[in-house]
This record gives sequence, structure tokens and C-alpha cells, in this order.
Amino acid sequence: METTTTDTAFRARVVEAADRSVAEFLATYDDDAAALPHRAAMGRLLALAAVTTEPGSAFYGSGADGAGDGAGDGAGGVAGGDSAADGTGDAMRRCLDRLEQLQGPTGLFDGTNLCSPPDSAFTLNDACIALGIISALETPGKALADAGARLAGIISRATDALVAGGVHTPNHRWELCAALARINALQPRQDIADRITEWLAEGIDQLPDGMYSERSALYASAVTNPSLLAIADHAGRPELLDHVRRNLTAFLPWFNPDGTLESVFSRRQDQWMDFNAAPFLPLYRRLANQDANPDFAAAAAWLGTLPLHEPAKLLALLRLDPWLHAALPEETAAAAAPDSTLPVPLAPAGAALETCGAYRFRAGRAVTTVYGGCDGLVPGVVSGLASNPTFLRFAHGAAVLSGVRLSRSFFDLGPFRSQHTVRDGATVRLSEELSANFYLPLPAARRREDGVYALGHEGRFSASMDFPGRPTVVHRLGTEIAVRAEPGQTVLELDFDGADTAFALELTFRPGGVLDGVVPASGTPGAFQLVQGTGSYRVGADAIEFGPGLPADPDTPPAYNPGENYRYLAGTNASEGVKVFITGRTAGSHRLVLRGSTEAP
Repeated sequence: METTTTDTAFRARVVEAADRSVAEFLATYDDDAAALPHRAAMGRLLALAAVTTEPGSAFYGSGADGAGDGAGDGAGGVAGGDSAADGTGDAMRRCLDRLEQLQGPTGLFDGTNLCSPPDSAFTLNDACIALGIISALETPGKALADAGARLAGIISRATDALVAGGVHTPNHRWELCAALARINALQPRQDIADRITEWLAEGIDQLPDGMYSERSALYASAVTNPSLLAIADHAGRPELLDHVRRNLTAFLPWFNPDGTLESVFSRRQDQWMDFNAAPFLPLYRRLANQDANPDFAAAAAWLGTLPLHEPAKLLALLRLDPWLHAALPEETAAAAAPDSTLPVPLAPAGAALETCGAYRFRAGRAVTTVYGGCDGLVPGVVSGLASNPTFLRFAHGAAVLSGVRLSRSFFDLGPFRSQHTVRDGATVRLSEELSANFYLPLPAARRREDGVYALGHEGRFSASMDFPGRPTVVHRLGTEIAVRAEPGQTVLELDFDGADTAFALELTFRPGGVLDGVVPASGTPGAFQLVQGTGSYRVGADAIEFGPGLPADPDTPPAYNPGENYRYLAGTNASEGVKVFITGRTAGSHRLVLRGSTEAP
């Protein structure tokens, strides 16, 4: 390291938060320790190892049978004296008992995925971190020494299965390699290093704009980036840090002032979430200090104002990675962008993730996010595809329109999802072409005397009808949406071509504001409809005006339809929030204007 300056205020904050989290689970662990899944049991054990060996912690020295770490008695001590010490020591033993109970004969752990190498790798990564903390102590004391020995045994029993095992998602490869790299640093074996090399030879699944193939903020922060850092550090692969740098750079413009990170373009479950940005803190902090990167430092400083994510694990990482507890370079402190609480590097006027079909425009307090990067849903609703039909988000200060979606009554094929997305300056054009068939009688050559035809899927449903062999009558509906970011407003133009049918434009606002200019939506409890003029949604001094509305009509119901793929299974992908519908017919063009305003104090 080029600097050894410790950020004492940051470290003290992490220690305080870690102590609170440990105190919370110690208050209840008697009730649930025997039923903890393996990852939770190891997470608690890691937290206990971190605080009981941290001189600044209130738990320092507890559970260590009176022995310190060779650095003296430390500050503070544990409230409750021997009883608290006994509590942490017993909690560590019970976590270890649970881990050894759950470890199967192969050395792997069972969970949702049985005998899973990657799921076990999550636990074993934490086990290696805890063992690293304990191994660094000069005089760990009997309890910690026993914990270290038992952890070493758990790791050793799992190693063969991790070396031989497989995965089933992209990020699992790197989590598995990270565990192997950490194990190899503690218990070196050539076959471990060879297996890491074999996995890495596949190449890191990074798209041209810096996203990983899963396009997920959740997995980038929780798995892929931390794993690549661990492999770089423990397996001597510093070139992997470049992938982390590119990914963190790609995410910079997608943070929101409320402490979330845009994830609508994800292929994983966070596409449906308001994703908390806090897990990115150690990633930006590490490389801000290692690279003296001013943009990363600005991100780390801002992320550091949010509630800490998993503070006890963060404390454990601080113990082993000096870049994390180093002070951020003073000269890289960044002022907030105009009309925003975000620092300048996190609030550029425009941003694009071309491989994700995502675009962002900022002007003053207004932020427009356009999304047109859904994957094709030919196999139906499945895990691992980007399928969120939210194509537009608009925020003005505290007023947030969290989603705009478009439903059309067209053979139950579901909401609009762009198939072709093109940006032209401040305009993004989204388009989709749908078709549905009526099937005519089979030609003579395709008929069967027994009347039993092969079961096939025609795009909407499955049946024994020999769909490919039939003449068809085709119905089509083309939809084009142009979203144009203008100073002070965003304009949405809807154009339809083909079938004349009903549409419903759904606007979902984040709860907490006041609606005006709308009426209750008939047939959709709790929702509203804009039937004329302009409506507004106000949160404090900030407001979003939207309109014009269209007249209510019983033949254009104000409702969202997720499509037959969901409804057949009694499911939905409906979003949550304050709903306003604008309804009409798919004939010609329709215009919607979103305008932000702020009342003067």
C-alpha cells in the first residue's frame, strides 16, 4: 500500500454498527440457533469472530476465555462481564455445532439446492475469512483457538467436493473460485489452483458496457465483484481487478438520491426490487484507495452516508484488507451536483447501458430513465431473463414515478416489452410487433386418421393440433413508443398500427404523496384514472404533473394485465404503489407529458 493512514471515524462507525447487529442476534439466538441454515450460522460465526477480536468493540475479548490477541486488554470491554463473555463463546460453539451438523458426507451443505458446491462456497468463503482473522491473532485463547481448529476441519472436509463440483448460474463460477482461492491460501494444493485456472479459462462474462451477463446490481455487489477481488488477492490474478473497475464505472450514473441503485434491467430477481445501494460501499472504497480514483472515492463517500450493510462482515473485511480501512484521498472529495444530493460523478447529464437497453437523462431535479432491454420470452416466464415491462421512470426530487407500463387487450400476450430500442440524442424509441394466429383446417396431406397430433406450443398455448402444418389467419399489433427528455419535462408519444383494441397506460407512483386531478378507477380497487386534463402527484414541495387524460370507456378498462403466462399460474408481475391509469384505443397516436416542479420555500 502507498498509504497507511487509517480512517478512524469510519472504522469506529463500522465497529459500532457491528456491535449493534451482534447484540441483536445474541438476544434471540437461543430461540433459533438450532434451526439456522448453514449460511446464516456461518454469517453469525463470522460476526462473532470479528467483534470479539476487535479492540474497539464492546465485545472485545469476550468468549476468548480471558485471553486477548496480544495487543493488550483493548478499549471498552463487555457490558455484563463474564455473562456476556460466556454468551459470545456459547454462541460461537453453537454456530459451529450447527455447521458440522449440516455438513454432509461429501463435505457440502444442503439447502434449497442439495449438495451444492456454489451454495457451500458462500459459507466457506466466510469460513475462510473468519479463520484468517483468528489465525492472525498472536494469542487467540482457547475458545477462539478451538473455533479456528473446527473451522479448518469444516473447510478441509469440503475441499475435494468444491474442486470436483459444478455450478448452475454465471456468478456461481466466481463464488466457487473465490472459495477455492481462499482455501488454497490457507491449505495449499495444486489441484485447487488447477481448478481455478480451468474455471477462469472460460473468460469473465462481462458485456461491452461493463455489466456482467446477469446485468444484476444484486449479484455484482454480493457475488461477482467480491469474488473477483478475492481471486485477485488470494490467487495472484491482479488482472481480474480490471473487470471490477469496469463494472463499478458502469454503475456510477445509476445511483439514486434515495440510496437505491437502478436495477430494472437485471436478469435476476432484483429487476423487481428497489435495490439498496449500500452493499457497493466496500467495492468502491477498496478501489478508490488502491487506484486513487476520484470518481470511486466520491461514490464511496456518498455510500458511506447510508446505513451500513452487514456491518459485522464489513468489519471482518476491514481487518484483512488494509485498503478498506485507509482514509479516502482528501483531494478526491466531490461536491454534490446542482439540484441533487449525489456527487457530480454519480449525476451526469446522460448515461447509457447499450447492452441492457437502458438510458438515463438528468436535468435539474428531474431524472428520466428509459428501459427497452427485455429478453425474448419465447420459453415463457422463467428465472434468468430480463422481463420487467416497466419502460419508463421519472423522478423530480422526492416525487417519484417508479414505473410506466402499457397493457393492450391483444390475445392475452402481456404488456409492452420493447423488441427494438434505439437512442437518438435525448430521444429513445421503443417498438414491439405482436402477432397471433387463427388456425384453418389441416391440408389433406397433414391429416391423421386417429386424430391424434403431436403436442406443440404455438407461442400462446400448447395443444395437440399440428400448428406448423395449418394455414393461418394472422392478426398483428405494432406499438412504437418514443420517449423524449426535454428541459423541464419528458414527453411520451404512443403510436399503434394494426388491430384496433383497448390499451391501458399504467403510472405507478412511489407511496407517500398526494394525488390530484384523478378519479377512482372503475373495477380496479385502490387505483385511479386520469379522464381529462392534467393530474399531479406531490411529495412535499416536489410534484410531477402528468397528462392529458383520456375519457373513461367501459370498453377500455383501467387495469394491468400481466399476460397468460402469469395468469395461468395464478401469478402476476404487478408492481406496487399508487396507480393511475390512462386508457384508450390503439388507433392513431397518443401523447403524455411528465413535468416536474418544485414550490418555492
